[in-house]
Amino acid sequence: MDSVYIYGFGMIKDRVITILKSSSMRLPKLEEETGISRYTWANLKNPAKSREIKEEEIEAIAKVFPQFRWWMLTGEVMPEKGQISPLDQGGV
Repeated sequence: MDSVYIYGFGMIKDRVITILKSSSMRLPKLEEETGISRYTWANLKNPAKSREIKEEEIEAIAKVFPQFRWWMLTGEVMPEKGQISPLDQGGV
């Protein structure tokens, strides 16, 4: 049976922000990879901006960081399936 570990990072938006902060990818490169403006990503990361995350942003992060996909959506990791959190890579 596969083991599942749960990390308590809260909502999907919080986990997306954690992924972005742990990544060495700069916003211009993220814009290039996702087709979503670097300013949109900067606003999302800014705690002073309390806006909701959009479905297209979640999907874009899932494509750019497939190893974090399950964790981003559920807060759980499955290392034996290649699904980890940024903490598993020494991030944040």
